[in-house]
Amino acid sequence: MTTDLARMIAEAYRWQRRLGGQHIVGTHCHIVADRDHPNVWDTNHADNVTAQSEPEFDSVFAQMDEHLGHCRWRVIHTDCFAPDRFVARLALDNFEERPVTIQMALRGTLTDRGAAIDLHPVAGEADWAALLQLVRADHAEGRRTHGLSLSPEFSAAQVATFRAKSAAYHFHLVINAGVAVAYGAYAAAPNGVGMIEDLFTLQAARRRGIGTAMIAAFSDRLRGLGCHPIFLGALASEQPKHLYARLGFRPVMLARTWVRAVPQHI
Repeated sequence: MTTDLARMIAEAYRWQRRLGGQHIVGTHCHIVADRDHPNVWDTNHADNVTAQSEPEFDSVFAQMDEHLGHCRWRVIHTDCFAPDRFVARLALDNFEERPVTIQMALRGTLTDRGAAIDLHPVAGEADWAALLQLVRADHAEGRRTHGLSLSPEFSAAQVATFRAKSAAYHFHLVINAGVAVAYGAYAAAPNGVGMIEDLFTLQAARRRGIGTAMIAAFSDRLRGLGCHPIFLGALASEQPKHLYARLGFRPVMLARTWVRAVPQHI
């Protein structure tokens, strides 16, 4: 995989995280803030850090304090373009590294298209309510959130941020016998990259080809929009990465999330 491909994916992922939030172009970093949902990390964070020296590192942290004072966390997303010295500083300063994500790009065509599914776009209030129930189940299971104890209020805030992104980031439900059993989303980034994210299937509905079918449907739609490449993220600690590899996705780079509680809020 080339550096150009990694850069395209990094840019697309940053764009997706900024949807629905306030995007602040800082010095040596970008910051996204969402005062309405202060505990949602994806909409309150810094990314695209280019700081190379100790004074520049301190400047990034100061800008986060300035723009993210409404949050009890400081969250930084890094990828392969983040300076190594800055990542080392995060480790030194007791930022906790959350589970690593493997960004994987589709090479060629999918090797499997999964089961026949009823894929329904999330549009009306009943759809958003059904999505919320699935997100609550996802958070309660804890596999994708690395065992974090997340409240129903947090799940609701997460779905609210999903909704804020929905003009460009398209959520869908899989319906089985009138019940929503899975969800996922896709988006076409401005740089021409297609992304598939936030895939979840209820435990009782797994191993039936539902996740594969969502990936196939989303890939078709992204190809129809002219997207190339298409990528998705796989937690390095979870088994779906092997499914994605079997389908034809190949690793490009690692994406990391670093988190530290703000002392006065502990």
